[in-house]
Amino acid sequence: MKNISLVLLHFMILINCSSIKTKSFTNIAPFVISAPYYNSWTAGTEQGGSGTDVILPVLNLRNIMVDSIHFRGQKSKAIRDGNLIIGQFKLTTIKSKDLIMSSNIRDEFQNKLVNKADLSPFILAENECVISYSLQSKRHYHKISDLKKERHIAYPSAPPKKH
Repeated sequence: MKNISLVLLHFMILINCSSIKTKSFTNIAPFVISAPYYNSWTAGTEQGGSGTDVILPVLNLRNIMVDSIHFRGQKSKAIRDGNLIIGQFKLTTIKSKDLIMSSNIRDEFQNKLVNKADLSPFILAENECVISYSLQSKRHYHKISDLKKERHIAYPSAPPKKH
């Protein structure tokens, strides 16, 4: 009986390991990215928060659908603006007014969970990103190294309200 359960355990591990797909990067992308960079920003109000934008100037994007950018452990929807692909990564703060800290576990059930869809499966350096795109109905990943850090942008605060 012990041998049967041991064989069954090995079989289940083998099945689980064979079903895991590794995400590999394309060596040569079918488009050209020139001078990619990122910059951090801070809003002028506390509610506005702060974050980082990744900007990728792209040429020859023809029929390619770029859907997401992965950067510093996060995933963001790719925004296409002319010849630019932009990923906006907003930093979350612990000072959330919605966070309930209590010695009673039931009180904390109202806290919102982190959306797993916003987390990236890639381990990247501080100045690297990955873009995810579709070409001929197939998913591809392209790693971009040596992103240049641009100046921090501090947006001004909102104008005072008139009474």
